[in-house]
Order: sequence, then structure tokens, then C-alpha cells
Amino acid sequence: MIHARSVFVAALTATGGLLAQAATITEARLRETLTWLAADERGGRDTPSPGLEAAADWLGARFAGAGLQQVVPDSWFHSYSLPGQRLSAQGLVAKLSLLVGEQKQAIALEPERDVRLWRGADVATGDEEPCTVARAGDPALQRLLQTESARRPVVIEVPEDHPYWRLSAGERTLLGGRRAAAKPVLLVREGLLPAAEAGKVRDFTLQWQATPPESVSVPLRNVVGLRPGTDAKDEYVVVSAHYDHIGIGHPVEGDSIHNGADDDASGTTAVVLLAEALAKAGPLRRSVLFVCFSAEEKGLRGSAAFVAEPPVPKDRIVLNVNLEMLGRPEPGRAGKAWITGDDLSDFATLATAALQRGGVEVVPFGMAGQLFAQSDNWSFARAGIVGHSISAGSLHKDYHRPSDEVSRIDTEHMTQVVRGLYEVVVDCANQRERPQWTEKGQKRIGQGKR
Repeated sequence: MIHARSVFVAALTATGGLLAQAATITEARLRETLTWLAADERGGRDTPSPGLEAAADWLGARFAGAGLQQVVPDSWFHSYSLPGQRLSAQGLVAKLSLLVGEQKQAIALEPERDVRLWRGADVATGDEEPCTVARAGDPALQRLLQTESARRPVVIEVPEDHPYWRLSAGERTLLGGRRAAAKPVLLVREGLLPAAEAGKVRDFTLQWQATPPESVSVPLRNVVGLRPGTDAKDEYVVVSAHYDHIGIGHPVEGDSIHNGADDDASGTTAVVLLAEALAKAGPLRRSVLFVCFSAEEKGLRGSAAFVAEPPVPKDRIVLNVNLEMLGRPEPGRAGKAWITGDDLSDFATLATAALQRGGVEVVPFGMAGQLFAQSDNWSFARAGIVGHSISAGSLHKDYHRPSDEVSRIDTEHMTQVVRGLYEVVVDCANQRERPQWTEKGQKRIGQGKR
């Protein structure tokens, strides 16, 4: 039997939805939001960084302006902390020695002016240790730095306008603890080291003394706003995206800022516009939590912290709809989207119908199964909560590069997708049954649980 109240709620929601979408989910509004998040001024929104903090404050203000409610008492933020280390250039003393054949040349380096600390060492001093010396753009050096642990000291030669040089001034706070056997990574100002001579092998040794990194707890924030439901307001649908990216790195064609327009300023923009539109819509049975996560690029740790200590009862969270990389469709796939792990629960069936109603076709994607565990939905899935990511593009050539810019986003396509996502959230909030894992999904999340 269809209840009269259900018909009334559905009709009111549909009417309110059309009005809310027309007024809020516009291409101009989308571009404005996306541009602010992915601007150079945000510095790539690394976790942690001033740009990330500025984005969190701005997102909280947008949630307030949308008319959402605070689910954390007197705050738009779900706070957590991660272990980190504070590096200081104070006390750094370094001397390089160059050995060419039988000739040895000592190169004294003045702290801060000539040499700076890029990564700290567990070993505070070293005497004439063999070291690796390379220029900042050396591909082998970049691979070495990705290991985040050096068995021998590393010296990077950089120009004074290089972002590494600017960032290493004074004190810095980084995520991650100190690692056994780690040796320092130093920056040396370009022009101080003798030029290599053809056919001659150069061996460097380093003598250093540095202040060991100080272990600290790094405070971080997820941004959270509540759109209350009606008769099932104690059940929650979480609509999420990560607002962090990877910050500033080695310049590529003169650009060092990883703006992360698609990854994932696009998903964050969608969360903001959906929050604003749904705040103006008709009644929804379930409550909706809009959440923007930090530290996704650092191992999904913002969403993991949220799921570990959520601001609402964990067993009342029925679904996570995570939005990831919505702005760069593959050729011929504008206005189309795909769902990670679509065969692991019944969510894809509901979402496909809702997206189609919004004019968005759901299509297969070759990596959809693999990517199920690569974004913040995985933190929910590991806790047994049905969670999937919806994407509308691919791992394009600008992924995790400074060229992931707003100018490359297809805003017409993305606007259409966000309007389709509005229908998804409405249906998920209004359906009476909880989403359920399939048998395959149960096995998959069982393997992922700690």
C-alpha cells in the first residue's frame, strides 16, 4: 500500500528539488566554487598547510550560509589529530667534501643562506658519510624521495626560487613519525657546488649536525554540516568528498602548485552545491551529513578518523555517497558517470535510476572495482557501512600534476552530473530500506576489516 504521506513527501520533494536545482546548481555557481578551492592561493591544499586550513574555514562558512546545522556542538568541524614532526633549521651545521680522483675539496655551507633542512634525520650527527647529490629535477632523485626514508644523506641542489627552498625556511610541520635509519635530506643553494667534469667520477661525503625532529600531534579538521530529516532523522546518509590535495612540488613547466581542480576540488564543489540545494528542498526522511575530508591523500586518514569517532552514532549511518573526480569526462562520455564496486551492494541499482532521471547515464569503467578501496568510501566500507564513490571521468594525464587546473574542467558536464547526484541523494534519503551488501560485497569488506 502506498501511504498518502509518502506521496505528499515525494511530490513536495520533487517540486522543491526542481526549484532548488534551478537556483543553486548552476554552471556559474559551480565554476565560482571550484575556482576558489583550486586557486593558487590555496597552495595545493596539502595536509597540513595554511591553504588547507583556509579551505576548511571557507567550507564551514558555506555550510553555515546554506542553512545547515552543526552536528558537532558549536562547530562546523570534526577535529582529529595525526602524529607528525616539527622540523627546525636552527642548529644545522653542514660541510660537503668532494673527492675527484685523489683530490679532496671541502665546501663549507652557511646555514639558512647556503643550506637548509628538507627532511629530518633520526641520526642527529654524521661525520664524512657518503651522500647522494643531485639536482631537484633528477627523476632518480624524485623516486628516492618517494621512499620517505634515506639510508644515506641526500643533498639536493636547488635555485633560490625553487618551492623546496622557500618552504624549508624556518620551522615546518609534517605528517609522519621519525623512521629508523633515516638520514637527512638537505637543500643546497644552486651555484655552490663545482660543476661536474666530463669523464670524472665525483664522490661526495657529508658532515652534519642537525636538531632532531620534534614529535608533535598535528591537529586537523573534517568539515561537517547536517540537513535534518523527518520521520527517520536518526538515520544518516553521508555525502562526502576530500578537500585536500598534495600541495607544492617540483615545478613542471614552471608550475609547482598542484591545484587539484579535478582531484578533488570537483567533488568538494559538488558537496557544497548539493548542501545548498538540498537545504532549500522539501522534506527528506533521513538526515544527510555533508562532510569534506582532509588527509585523503595521506592514506584516507581523515575519513578513517571520522568513522572511528563519528559525531553521530555509527550504527545509524546507513550509507556513504563519496564524490571523486567529477570534472574530466573521457572523450565521448560527457554527462556520464560510473560507480566504484557497483556489484558489491544494491546501491548502484538505486543510483543508476536516480542519475538517469537527472539526465546522467551510468557507464562501466575498467578500474571501478580496483578503485573501490582507493577513496574515502573505503573507510566506511571497512566499518561495514555501505559506501561507494561516484566519479565522472578517468585517471587523466594531469592526475597528481600541477596541470590539474580549473581551465581543464568541463563545467557543463560537471553541472549535469551534480544535478543527477541531487536525485541520488534525495532517493537515498527517502527510501525506507537500508542499502545492503551483496554476498560478494560481504566477502570484500570482510577482507578489508582490521
